[in-house]
Amino acid sequence: MVLSTWQLFVTFLTTTVSAFLITPLFRALARAKGVLDYPGGRKHQRKPVPYLGGLAIALPISVASLTLLISDIDSGVKSEIYFGLILPSVIIAGVGLLDDIYELSPKVRFISQSIVGLITSLLLFINGTGVEILNNPLFNGLLTSLWVVGIINAVNFIDNMDGLATGVAIIASIAFFVISFNNGQYLVAALSVALAGSCTGFIFWNKKPASIYLGDAGALYIGFLLAAISIRIDINQLPQIDRIFIPILILIIPFIDTTQVVISRIYRGKSPFQGGRDHISHLLLDKGLSEKKVVITIWSFAIIFAAVAIYLSKSI
Repeated sequence: MVLSTWQLFVTFLTTTVSAFLITPLFRALARAKGVLDYPGGRKHQRKPVPYLGGLAIALPISVASLTLLISDIDSGVKSEIYFGLILPSVIIAGVGLLDDIYELSPKVRFISQSIVGLITSLLLFINGTGVEILNNPLFNGLLTSLWVVGIINAVNFIDNMDGLATGVAIIASIAFFVISFNNGQYLVAALSVALAGSCTGFIFWNKKPASIYLGDAGALYIGFLLAAISIRIDINQLPQIDRIFIPILILIIPFIDTTQVVISRIYRGKSPFQGGRDHISHLLLDKGLSEKKVVITIWSFAIIFAAVAIYLSKSI
């Protein structure tokens, strides 16, 4: 299935406008139902901020995906998209929503994410995709699951300042769009541009001072889609190790942040899932940068790494 640049632009514009328009509705719903993030402890906002922003991102993408039902693409491809991408993403968003409302334990969240990761890796391998390093399906399947669960948590971890995670997601999804479009993977490109559009429409309300947060529903949803898209990127005529390196480069900011947080907390005898002010963003804040400068600094590095990844995808 070939999609024109005009069709992809319309997809971006539609998801951007949709997310922009429905975010205030979910903000009002969150306030009415008391789904709020309250100040105190490690939280630095001055007043309660509504959650449910993630639903404003997920809804336009999910609705846009329904148009595939009336498209002329192969039924097997449709099944792969719905059961390998759309359904797991909705499930993981549902887990995040329950956490936003009922504050699930870290163990329950991790088990739920792991189940989604395992299901996704199974579907990926059934359809001939997934992380492949060794000629061992069991090892590759485990690595795929770890990658999916890891990126889900990494995006959730970096969602600790107004607009930070949303901006990083926009940058990463645009990079994935450019690479997939250049390699003729039009459905991957369409999903990437839809994610970029929804996040772009949402960030207007999520930038400092944020009037609504992604919540776990949004962070987990975005993390899953970025992980799934990164696995499906298939750069023509490149060795497998290079195909793995380029997605890591695009997602290097959440990857490094999560790695250093986990190592630091284990070294200090704390649970990696216990919250704290030890992320890269907090370390920069402690160095005297304002929150706005911290976010811009991290976005800038994300753009640089994404640009390098795009360049390497054409030249390796």
